Amino acid sequence: MKIVALCLFFASQIMAYSFFESDKSIDKRHLDVIHAVKDTVISTQKTRGLTNNYMNGNVVAQLLVYGQRKQMLKNFTKIDNNFKRLELPSEYYKKASELMNRSKKLNKMALSMHQSVLMKGRVFKHDSGKIFASYSRIIEGWMDLNKDMIKVHFSKRDTRTYEKVKLLNNVLLPLTENIGKMRGMGSGIVARTYCKDKEALEMRGFVDEIQRYLTLLEGHLSSTSYSALHKQETHLIKQNIKDYADKTRTEVIDKSDIKLVTNEYFDQGTAAISDILKIYNVITHSLEQP
Repeated sequence: MKIVALCLFFASQIMAYSFFESDKSIDKRHLDVIHAVKDTVISTQKTRGLTNNYMNGNVVAQLLVYGQRKQMLKNFTKIDNNFKRLELPSEYYKKASELMNRSKKLNKMALSMHQSVLMKGRVFKHDSGKIFASYSRIIEGWMDLNKDMIKVHFSKRDTRTYEKVKLLNNVLLPLTENIGKMRGMGSGIVARTYCKDKEALEMRGFVDEIQRYLTLLEGHLSSTSYSALHKQETHLIKQNIKDYADKTRTEVIDKSDIKLVTNEYFDQGTAAISDILKIYNVITHSLEQP
């Protein structure tokens, strides 16, 4: 009897250990899904910007956009695998599938329009805005999907964890999105060498939103410290973002005969987004610690 009791005791301990470990791994896997969606947002942002860039006359951008589309497809596979592994609710999978299909159709449409441009020997400037807006709506869809998943799978955890996960999707990703919009639309303007009135209005909105989300990020960083993120580094990151916004305000918005180099302007925006992703990764690492 003692042997049986001892065996039952160890069995119960193993089951308890397995339960807690699987619970922890489920949370980690849900976090992986959130990150996979983030990666898709970033690749879609870059695809949108490069597409707008070449549709407004920058030949170099047309070579780069194909690589971003391939990256986007890789991210789709990652999302698909994560969703299936977790057996998430069907409405999530349906929404993700819809966004992936819309992205593929939009990529084909942009490619078709580009081929038409090559055949006719002119730039399809009047359609670039529609393509840009369509990519933006898809990106909004991905962030909304993430928002729903975060609310369902993380809201019941401790407040600190929930707030950090929300920060990733509700502050850091919108910050990259508004920089991405400014980069994408701005590089098209620079390629064309003048800014339209409608674009000036939208670009001012991007600049204002960047400042708003940057303020929210600063508020979080002032109340929460991360050992892997030094004050000097965060100051430099914030300054780089502000410098990019200032350049856009003074040298792109409402300007004609713009002298900036479009690839350099685009790359400066990409560097600013990369800086934000450094902060994203530091916060993510803090969430993954026991």
